[in-house]
Amino acid sequence: MWAFSRRVIRIVVIAVVVIVAASSAWVHWESRSRVEPNAAREWVIVLGDRVHDGEPSVYLRERLDTTLTVLREHRAQRVLLSGHAGSKKGDEVAAMRGYLVERGVDPGSITDDRFGVTTYQTCARAKAVFAIDAAVLVTQDFHLRRAVALCRTEGIDAVGAEADSDAGVYLTVRNWFREIALSRPKAALDALSDPGPRTRER
Repeated sequence: MWAFSRRVIRIVVIAVVVIVAASSAWVHWESRSRVEPNAAREWVIVLGDRVHDGEPSVYLRERLDTTLTVLREHRAQRVLLSGHAGSKKGDEVAAMRGYLVERGVDPGSITDDRFGVTTYQTCARAKAVFAIDAAVLVTQDFHLRRAVALCRTEGIDAVGAEADSDAGVYLTVRNWFREIALSRPKAALDALSDPGPRTRER
């Protein structure tokens, strides 16, 4: 019985390792040569993150500051703010819009995606709902290649602009572990199953 259990555990461990390795290989393949410091497209897509008392979190502020740089350098003309507008922790999209408008971005150049609750949904909706064919994606390094890979599988000519990250050692290790062990396998599954864009609250 013990020998059988050990074999099962060994098979499960091997399967997990293969899935994690394959999903990371896919992410890197799809995003190869697609992270560019001076990336330029018509659209810049900002991926959401938590808000606190109506204000963007540190990660989200860093993404928005990078977006301001992209816009001021005329590397994009239009902005898609994609996040979870119905979160119990606050309206990510409203906080993002307010931050950019307060810093001089024309509200008419901003489009809100209030149902971008996952990276896959951001990409699927950017293509299907907002008819975006090419975009600069803005998020932190641990997230960026996965976002590029998912948007490319949805038919978007996506390039990545890396936002700064002031996270300490603990958060950096935690984010990369979660990215590689959980988020990339889920992204690969989303790309394979391609459930389509979410169009309403559930």
